[in-house]
Amino acid sequence: MTEPSYRLIAPATNQSFVFKWEAFNLATRWHFHPEIELIYIVKGKCSGVIGDGFQQFEEDDLVLLGSNFPHVLQEDREFAKAEPDCKPFGMIIQFTPDFLGSDFFFKPELREVNDLLVRANRGLHFNKAFVRELVPELLQMHKLPETRKLLSLLNILTALAENKAYEFITPKGYNFNPSHDEERMRSINQYVYEHFAGKINIRDVATVANMTETSFCRYFKSRTLKSFTRFLNEVRISYSCKLLGKTNYSVTEVCFESGFNELSYFTRCFKKITGFSPLHYRRLKKGL
Repeated sequence: MTEPSYRLIAPATNQSFVFKWEAFNLATRWHFHPEIELIYIVKGKCSGVIGDGFQQFEEDDLVLLGSNFPHVLQEDREFAKAEPDCKPFGMIIQFTPDFLGSDFFFKPELREVNDLLVRANRGLHFNKAFVRELVPELLQMHKLPETRKLLSLLNILTALAENKAYEFITPKGYNFNPSHDEERMRSINQYVYEHFAGKINIRDVATVANMTETSFCRYFKSRTLKSFTRFLNEVRISYSCKLLGKTNYSVTEVCFESGFNELSYFTRCFKKITGFSPLHYRRLKKGL
């Protein structure tokens, strides 16, 4: 089996974790990332390379994978042949161990949840009878506003921590050491966050990655499932959202402070990524 690749995960603008409620992308590469991942299968069947072996998943399967746990979901050929119009669908939540602060899960009241996240380093597959007790909440999460979605996630993690109805996906002693690929992506990520407010071109970032521009573009898209330009715009728009919500800068000032050099392009990117115009977003944040 080839080495898994490092995948860069970026939450949507103004979100601290990734929440997906959609048909699974079954064409990705075997990968790992620092984010802990919760996967719930709503319908359909799929296969997976999880840790050091193969797994099959179906409706009401729920798994929790720890940081840097190699995995990929793939098509189940028999199911795809029998149900060609049914795409496996479900929920994926991804969050870093410190997404609520470096010591949040070390609070005394959250000791059991922290223990759960440590056990997840071997991958956890939960008993279906227990999972069905959580189904009403799992199925409602995508309908909730962001604050309640976060509270629901904490509630689900607490329930998982209190229940021992699970199996480890990998054997005792399983360990995966992230490869050089992770360091390369970290360097790229660090460079972008340090320089996004200024001019960044692909040549500069390719140099950081020690790659040609063409190779870098292919490499970055294979790891993030998006172009570098899209990623850079998302970082800049995320920063602009903070400025719109916490300062009295004009939209033009926010545009240039965030690294954009053309107001019309900034406005188009902002609406494409957030769904709102900059002014509408500011009014929403300030309750106007």
